[in-house]
Amino acid sequence: MSDGIVSFFNYTQLGFYRVGDEYNEPLTMSEMLSSLHEWFAARISLEDTLLWDDETPGYSHRKKVYLKSIKVDPDTGDYMLILWRAVGNGDGVYGIKADASLDDSQLYDADAAADGERVIWGEASYYWFIPSLDIFASIRFPKSVADTEMLHRYFRDFIELHSNIRQKVREEKTGVQGAYISIHFPPKTPGETGRLWLRIRSRQYTKLTTGADLSKIAKDITHFVYREVISARANTQKDWTRYFGHLPFISGTVEKETRKVEVNIEAKPTVAELRKIFENYAAEYGLGKDSWRNIGFRKDGVGGICWLNSFVIKNTLPVNDSTAGGRDDNGHYTVDRLFNALTFTRDRLLAPFAATEAGAIDVPEAEAENQVKNLINEESHVS
Repeated sequence: MSDGIVSFFNYTQLGFYRVGDEYNEPLTMSEMLSSLHEWFAARISLEDTLLWDDETPGYSHRKKVYLKSIKVDPDTGDYMLILWRAVGNGDGVYGIKADASLDDSQLYDADAAADGERVIWGEASYYWFIPSLDIFASIRFPKSVADTEMLHRYFRDFIELHSNIRQKVREEKTGVQGAYISIHFPPKTPGETGRLWLRIRSRQYTKLTTGADLSKIAKDITHFVYREVISARANTQKDWTRYFGHLPFISGTVEKETRKVEVNIEAKPTVAELRKIFENYAAEYGLGKDSWRNIGFRKDGVGGICWLNSFVIKNTLPVNDSTAGGRDDNGHYTVDRLFNALTFTRDRLLAPFAATEAGAIDVPEAEAENQVKNLINEESHVS
């Protein structure tokens, strides 16, 4: 049994926007996914799902990303999607034969691939879309990656280069780095003029995101706590240890490549400053593999530290590693296996969203204070 870390997101911008004002024409998640699903059905092999080639102006420098699979559950309307990000030459990663059919789940390692075979070495990314709630989630396993910007870029390239969702205007231009393609979309609304540009942006859900909740938290913060891993390769007694030479257990002698440090800083953040920290946390710390790196805060009159990862809506999806042919040890999963795993956990994973409409999850003001205290008690440790 393996556990996938499930992190939820919602789109803050999804549609076609005019520069200079707030006019936009929205694109629904269902429209986007349905179009991609239809296009994928006409592909034959993995290499067919690369959205551009080296002759496409302005795209040759891009990292190559392929669509390994996309499937819709007819009962729920959910989609499961697997991207394959090309990387390296087989050292430490798995590969898929470039001409393998899209329903072929065979993976190769560097030792198993035969000479002369065209293998696309890479890493999988798993995504679950729930159009009925207007949210989506990344599912990260030990041998996979989670990269929402890569996902958004794939959607943008698909809509601009392949999708027939709406009329588009494609222009080839020349810039400082050579030729490139500029793609815009005429407005559909009668009487509207100008050019619309595709935007796809999202944010990770947090448990407390309303202004009232942040205000309750911010007013009692006395310190921010930063934990980092820094390089320990410095000149002896010329680094930070010189300030603590009289204390035991602090040595200027380097025995490891890195040191774990914790810094406490007096702070009195505004609501806007605290919101910014929450918004940046997921990108900078939330998906890190190092369990030490973190940001937290201390509250007036409360012992211990409340770490920001306590506020990120993140859960686990258990996936059975046993398959019909025995145990599957490569750590990669098909969309069918992921949907099967969701059969038993979907309601639990979506419970925080069931009673709300798409957007930030609201916690009643009367409950916010108690929820923060509970989080501190559950997630903190007394220093």
